[in-house]
Amino acid sequence: MAARAREKDLTPAQVKELTSMLEEKRGELMEALKARRAGSAQSETRQGDEADQASEDAEVALETRLMDRDAKLLREVERALDKVKNGTYGLCEGTDEPIGYARLKLRPWTRHSVTYKEELEREAKRSGTEG
Repeated sequence: MAARAREKDLTPAQVKELTSMLEEKRGELMEALKARRAGSAQSETRQGDEADQASEDAEVALETRLMDRDAKLLREVERALDKVKNGTYGLCEGTDEPIGYARLKLRPWTRHSVTYKEELEREAKRSGTEG
């Protein structure tokens, strides 16, 4: 089966293109996190009345959620880049089958094929958890 799966692997040009996309996304996320951290540090020094403080607290909560989201995505991008280095990029982590190029082009950090992801989502629905 591994030989058959290897026949459907990404071409070197596709891997190079997707790697460039991953590296670009990593740069964007690192800049966004750096800017958010700088903005967060500045907002901690401001003082104001209760309404200002409530507004500031809401803004900090939103920034924290955005930083968490960006940090999680950065980890996924880093994971995908590691997979490029070790030769497992483009293979579904659940089935070890190739992930389609079109899917990787849309989400180069994806870990699962469409079929396996749908299976995970159906299982999550049955068990009552989010996947």
